[in-house]
Amino acid sequence: MKVLIFMSQFYQLGGAERLAIELAEELNKRCIHTDILSMYTEELPGVEDARKDLLERGIPNIYFLGMKVHPPLLSLIPAILKLRSLIQEEGYDIIETSSISPAIISTWATSFGHARHISGLHKVFKRDRENSWHHILWRFSVRCNCRVRYYAITDYVNRAWTRYSNTPFRYTCTIHNAILNNCFNAIPDRQGVRSELEIPNDCRIIMYVGRLDKDKGCDILFEAMAPILEPNNLYLLYVGMLDPAVPGAEEMLYKMKNQIVTEGLGDRIRFLGYRKDIPRLMAAADVLAHPTKIEGFGLTLIEAMAAGLPVVTTNVEGIPEVLDGTESIMVAPNDPHVLRVAILKALNRMPEEATRVLEKGRKRAECFRIDRRVDAFVNLFDEILSGRF
Repeated sequence: MKVLIFMSQFYQLGGAERLAIELAEELNKRCIHTDILSMYTEELPGVEDARKDLLERGIPNIYFLGMKVHPPLLSLIPAILKLRSLIQEEGYDIIETSSISPAIISTWATSFGHARHISGLHKVFKRDRENSWHHILWRFSVRCNCRVRYYAITDYVNRAWTRYSNTPFRYTCTIHNAILNNCFNAIPDRQGVRSELEIPNDCRIIMYVGRLDKDKGCDILFEAMAPILEPNNLYLLYVGMLDPAVPGAEEMLYKMKNQIVTEGLGDRIRFLGYRKDIPRLMAAADVLAHPTKIEGFGLTLIEAMAAGLPVVTTNVEGIPEVLDGTESIMVAPNDPHVLRVAILKALNRMPEEATRVLEKGRKRAECFRIDRRVDAFVNLFDEILSGRF
């Protein structure tokens, strides 16, 4: 079996891209030859260093389609032909994708050929929300190649996809996301982290981890906690990067930073940007706040529970499924007051209750270890190539 994981990029990692790379690494460890293909060119900043890192981590080959970022529609045609040629030359059996443009290209490139395409569904798709030209083209492509199979990251995402695309339910399955073992092995270093960030030892830390934009509720968290940080001896840390391609994200961050200056909150609210030591930071914090408005899964929730960090989040889309069996606090989205009350409740639990919450969270996190996800993919590949799925 030979697998090609086709992704938009591997040098600026979002959740889906990170999962794709982790899958490629683990499959190669199991002696399943798995290469990576990027939509873009080798000349983009950061690509060469990221490519060398992946080769050192055991990825046999990394290819590039050479497309521009935000490619025009007509550029998909030569990309389809180039991928089709690569599939034939290298003899790939499986093409895996986890975002829309690679999925469109792969759907057409695998038409009438030997290789099978598996399209990952990493978000909730709804027609009133995802209806741009590339979403319409994707739905059209799906109808033209009925050999494509789909995996969704939660059952909720799975059900939403069948409604969105009119794809028969028998063509989809659910494979939950997974986290690496370093989240479970995080060693609490409260004093070290506070010393590094120049935060007093007696202060408590609220963490947000993820993309900085309005859909993730970053502004709601800010509105909820900014007025009470100093009276309650709290610090609020935002860990993650701004995506300038997301409408309204830059304006949101600009407004938040202006308010921080105006109200003198610069010492209480920090933007840490991209970090490679998130499990370490989580193990040193006091609560994870994830007030998102849309969420197919929520990897950061599992990472937090594995690291021993209690969670306050919203009861939207796939989150209740992911947190099933835990005592994590879930509230309605878009309500700063309710969010504030929930965070304070999590921070002020009695010791016995706090211990029980952490134990249930860690037990649930065990369901999302990387080995289980890779096992599910290997079984899926076998079922597809044997014609059972």
